[in-house]
Amino acid sequence: MDVYVQITGLDSGKTRGVKALLDSGCSTCCIDTDYARAEKLDIQELPQPIVARNADNTENISGRITHYVDLRMRIGPHVETRTLLLTCLGKARIFIGLDWLTEHNPEVDWQEQTMRFSRCPEQCQMRGHEEHQAMIDMDAIDLDAGAPDLEEGESILLIDFGKEVDLRLKETPAQKFAEEAEKEKERMTEGKIPDQY
Repeated sequence: MDVYVQITGLDSGKTRGVKALLDSGCSTCCIDTDYARAEKLDIQELPQPIVARNADNTENISGRITHYVDLRMRIGPHVETRTLLLTCLGKARIFIGLDWLTEHNPEVDWQEQTMRFSRCPEQCQMRGHEEHQAMIDMDAIDLDAGAPDLEEGESILLIDFGKEVDLRLKETPAQKFAEEAEKEKERMTEGKIPDQY
């Protein structure tokens, strides 16, 4: 189901409306790389690449996920700051993934194409749907050590994306054609090049 989302860049404060796809097959929230660059969002590098897998379990055409962006995201009355991973989403601009759907557990009426925030977690309900944080603190991630030393009262909010993200994208005809052409090219040159080369 598509939903209308307002996103605001944290650095620029520029707000734009965009259609996003609710996708329980995608493990986390993602934004299309080309769209994020065209909108000049504040793109940051991940400390470690993440494998992106399509619906057929193949690696996504854009390769590994290496960047993210933090955005203020509004869906209806619900506002939060969230980390979205950059990857190739085809025609879609944003995927609202299973992590978000599980956290907020919205009531979705598929026939009416509506969504209600009646079962949000406490941090949403306590603030009356005011903004809450759901961001990765990339500076706090130390890949070579355990938890960093924290002063009393300090905390780190970290979402563990693991090493892979399931995007559940379907292969486009163009991607399939390109793959078949590449395989055919390999077959045609196979055995025609002498071993010494």
